[in-house]
Amino acid sequence: MLKFDVQNKRFERLTQGNFKQEHILERYDFQSAIVRSWEQIKHSLNIPDAYLVGQEITPHHSVQNSIDLLAFDSDDSSIIVIELKRDKDKLQLLQSLSYAAMVATWDREKLISQIQHSTVSDSEELVDLINNNPLSNTVKIILISERYDPEVIITADWLANQYGLDITAFSVSLYKLEDDTFVNFEQRLPLKELEDVYEKRGLKALKSDKSLITWDDVLPKLAYPFAAEALQYCLETKEGDPSRRRFVGFRRNIDGFDKVAILVREKYLNIYLEGKPDNAEELLHHIFGNIEVLEWARGYSFKVDNSKQFQILKTWLGD
Repeated sequence: MLKFDVQNKRFERLTQGNFKQEHILERYDFQSAIVRSWEQIKHSLNIPDAYLVGQEITPHHSVQNSIDLLAFDSDDSSIIVIELKRDKDKLQLLQSLSYAAMVATWDREKLISQIQHSTVSDSEELVDLINNNPLSNTVKIILISERYDPEVIITADWLANQYGLDITAFSVSLYKLEDDTFVNFEQRLPLKELEDVYEKRGLKALKSDKSLITWDDVLPKLAYPFAAEALQYCLETKEGDPSRRRFVGFRRNIDGFDKVAILVREKYLNIYLEGKPDNAEELLHHIFGNIEVLEWARGYSFKVDNSKQFQILKTWLGD
């Protein structure tokens, strides 16, 4: 990895290190950093709609080992098992598969109980989403490590391609520049170029029963003053999905972005943009001011949490 010194028009090489050399521990440093930075990390892992359920979770009463991190993907109501290793470990895949098999036996009550026991942030919103949507029969697996043995990647690829298991592997690289430490997540499996080639077998998402909940049920749970106006504005364009609290495909072809989706959260609106036009972040900062723009696999996202930003959003999307 190179640092671009724009002023002097030259590149400066960063020194590559590793967790062991930097005395970074697997659980107490790396895992803790992911938990504390979940909103940023979930985009790097290509699960932008995921909630963190907890860490060091026992998957079954018959075992003493624990899952490093457990998450819930509100996009398709699936549970995600995340296993971390500081260095390569041939048992990482087997361990994650056994945990996924155990978690697959959980019902809705078990998952909610775990969330309440973990006291995660946004737990009420997460429990509400789980209660209003059937759990998927898919359990996703995400592997994160500095390095992988070829056997792990080859086997995971075979399981994903031939049997439809949802397995993703990321390598994490560490770089140093003076006193600063940089970390880069890179998807190793599936290859981004081949993601659309995989034909998932038996992983059809369960459809929500939209009759169980309406936007009138959602509105009292929203904690921002422009919530009613926001829902009315969105409903003028699309019916949306109140059970998952989202308006998918709300707008298309806006300033180079292919699609715009609006997710209605308890404390803010989450705006997801598909597409990566040139200077996208600069454009969004120019329009919305000092907002945090996060990049994910297919585009960008940002939050709208005050009335001024919402009025700007309406103007941008077409009031």
